[in-house]
Amino acid sequence: MKKDVLITTPLFYSSGDPHIGHAYTLIIGDLIKKYHELVNIKANLLAGVDEHGEKILTKATEVGLTVEEFVEKNSSKFKNLSSTLEISPDYFVRTTNDFHKEYAKKVFKELLELGKIYKSSWSGYKCINCETNYSNKYYSQKNKCELGHELIKKEEDTYFFKITEFVSWLKEHYANKNIIFPARYLKDLHEGFFPSLEDLSITRSKLDWGIKLDDSPEFTLYVWFEALLGYISTDSVREKHWLTSSDTKIIQIIGKEIFRFHSIYYPAILSLKKLKTPDKLLVHGWLLNDNRKISKSDPNSKAIPPLNSLIEQYNLESIKWYFLSLNWEEDHPFSEDLLKQSYNKYLVNLLGNLINRFKGIISKQEYITSSINSEFKNEQIKKEIELSNEFLTKLTDLVINIKIPEIISRAKQLLNSANFLLNHLEPWKLPKDSQDYKEINVFLYRQLILISFLLSPIFTEKKWEEIKNSLSINWERKPENLNFFSEIKNFESVNLNNSTNIFQKYN
Repeated sequence: MKKDVLITTPLFYSSGDPHIGHAYTLIIGDLIKKYHELVNIKANLLAGVDEHGEKILTKATEVGLTVEEFVEKNSSKFKNLSSTLEISPDYFVRTTNDFHKEYAKKVFKELLELGKIYKSSWSGYKCINCETNYSNKYYSQKNKCELGHELIKKEEDTYFFKITEFVSWLKEHYANKNIIFPARYLKDLHEGFFPSLEDLSITRSKLDWGIKLDDSPEFTLYVWFEALLGYISTDSVREKHWLTSSDTKIIQIIGKEIFRFHSIYYPAILSLKKLKTPDKLLVHGWLLNDNRKISKSDPNSKAIPPLNSLIEQYNLESIKWYFLSLNWEEDHPFSEDLLKQSYNKYLVNLLGNLINRFKGIISKQEYITSSINSEFKNEQIKKEIELSNEFLTKLTDLVINIKIPEIISRAKQLLNSANFLLNHLEPWKLPKDSQDYKEINVFLYRQLILISFLLSPIFTEKKWEEIKNSLSINWERKPENLNFFSEIKNFESVNLNNSTNIFQKYN
């Protein structure tokens, strides 16, 4: 049975402008949504911004804005990021919304009443950039945070969340359930995090920008604690997707630097709230510049052009294709040269060139017709049709199991095979009225439409219209149209437009 899907991206920390790393995560989420829709599974995407904390207060002061003006400005930038990428989140959460602040205080009070929160003092080291505390033991082994930022000594009274009580529950929760992908992060939990886990400080003192406790206004909720609640603080989202009675499948997409928060603290909070826990936690690698994570606070990242400049200079297809072609499990370097190489190799030289060559072959006929028998005679073509039909039977399962890169790998194979057969069968040497000539044309036309359909989630509406017009496709990217490929299609006469190159090569 197909379940509706909720896909969440992190609530991006809005201390600066969106960069290519934010776009990477958001594009992954959107592509997963669109591939679910391609196989007729209803999917929703949740995105948003995390707007509290000392770092944001400091940044606002540096640029001469009130903190309210600062977060309003940056929230708009992250909303505009979605629009610029032609992504439409179904839900966009801001942690400065009143309903979120009230919900966060309510959860704190409930956990306090359950005896899962206690007051004590904390001493250790803090990374202002990451809004993360580190123990004295950690500092004795490393004097910088996990991302290489400086740590400063801190000591304060605080409220602690008794996360150490949940280690056994967490081990059982993750046992044999394939929740975490890639699975190697489960090993990190057992060997790295669980043995050294300490109760989590979930308040800060002497902090003016955040959610203050009603009964103890000298305490402000720790930005990470309340940001995690952003996924469930909207009543309609919580009631539709997160109740245990809901059939929604929940997929959370995160970068590996925030794995600890989402794999340990968040499911523990959900269990206390008697809400569903995510069915899948997809942990993607980093985009690297000079072998370091691209981030707002890393001076090396300045070498990467601003995101808006990248999008203006390169079309969205090139950016989305690059991200879709990556193995999401691993870290990957990012550069303009790599972006151009990937786009030129596949979308320009393979797909675009195949469309142009195919149309060049039949341009004198002005149309393609398929007065062929009920099945192909050419054994190579028959084999390719069988392989592509077999792949289509697996498409829904690949999507459900979030194996989107595998779909792209297969689309690349289809492209290579179609180009190979075109070169091998040499239809330009065949009589125009021969059965072999007609078979090749029908096969190529079918494969071009199939490949375009499989890649359609990366295409903007404008690009999809160009492809449709070029190939005279008269239907939309809808799941029922997958049935088109399951049988030999006896085309009516199809007029092909002599449009210009759909994909322009980058120098």
